[in-house]
Amino acid sequence: MNLFFELVRFELKKILRRKRTVIVLALVMIVGALSVFGVLIGASYYTDENGAEVAISRYEEEMRERRNGEALSGRILDADLIMEAVEAYRNVPLEGGYYTDTSEYRNHAMKYSEIYGIVRITFHLSGVEEFQNLTREQAEQFDAVRRKNMEQEMMNGAGSENVRRYRQKCLNNSPETLTYEYWGGYYRFVVIMFTTAIMAGAAIAVMISGIFSDEYASGADSLILSSKHGKGLVIGAKLFTAFLLSAALITLLSVISLIESLIVWGTNGANGSLELVVGVFPYPITIGQAALFYFICMLAGCVMFAAITALFSSKLKLPFNTIVVMIALLIIPLFISVPQGAPAWVSCLINLLPIGMFTFWHVMLEFQYEIFGLVIPPYIFLPVFALIVTCICSYFACRGFKRHQIN
Repeated sequence: MNLFFELVRFELKKILRRKRTVIVLALVMIVGALSVFGVLIGASYYTDENGAEVAISRYEEEMRERRNGEALSGRILDADLIMEAVEAYRNVPLEGGYYTDTSEYRNHAMKYSEIYGIVRITFHLSGVEEFQNLTREQAEQFDAVRRKNMEQEMMNGAGSENVRRYRQKCLNNSPETLTYEYWGGYYRFVVIMFTTAIMAGAAIAVMISGIFSDEYASGADSLILSSKHGKGLVIGAKLFTAFLLSAALITLLSVISLIESLIVWGTNGANGSLELVVGVFPYPITIGQAALFYFICMLAGCVMFAAITALFSSKLKLPFNTIVVMIALLIIPLFISVPQGAPAWVSCLINLLPIGMFTFWHVMLEFQYEIFGLVIPPYIFLPVFALIVTCICSYFACRGFKRHQIN
């Protein structure tokens, strides 16, 4: 075991001393650390009571939204809160430009913008004008309409009896009333980590691309494979190093982004219902738990991506070729959109790619995976799938490197 970790340490030193590794790690770490604060740069504009254009910094804007959200956190979304929001929106003029650019909106209605969004979706309102005309009798039906919409959406999309039973169980476990929670810190985390995870994937492709092919270029492959531990411990140490680096990179970037997001936008919302985030389909987990599952999926996706990179590295002679293939695998799916009305299995299949595991909304996808009658939500299925792919790719990477000398 001591020999194994000595080999791991040796592989780590080899990878981390390469110029391409140093450059890409420095770039990813700097961009990852600063990306949170990039949201706060710049200014937005609105028109005051006198018709003059007023500039407000993005930081001040975000802090105002935070104060507004925290002021409403913990309140049940009932008729009283809904009508409070309606009365605030009735102060907003709808003629002569976009209403969010007015001082009336900023001074009265902006505080209730998320309440407006939830109510609008629930009652299928066309816009602010209908919201302004909402009556208390309608507001008192909010929970009943909300539950009806949830049941209709969940049951209409069920593909089998097993899925229907699973969704009914989720519906039964969802709260009867919805409590509003401001979750700005977690929202920024899941939004920022999408781009950060893609950068981490690109960095992994660059770092791991030569883990086997560099040995081909230097001629060290023949020495490794003819050594006492060349076909066992050395290959195992290479793969373990690839997974360790990948896991450490995404973990470090996630911790940095989460801490920065929570410092700037607050720690509220961890115990909020996931329904506040994803709408009508409520998995029986909180926002904080969803963020944890998202991190696990990103971690699993990065390790799987490293395993695929190692596989191509064992098959291709040049690290550059591996980098091109892996960047293509990472980027091309971004331009693939699932047509509206397409079968659920299409979305489920695309989500199995690394980019699917890097996207919070895909991790919390409303479609479930059904395997031999067992219904599994994506935030559980995706890490398991990634682990299986990692094992398969590791086997074939090991086999490819061993057989290279023979060929």
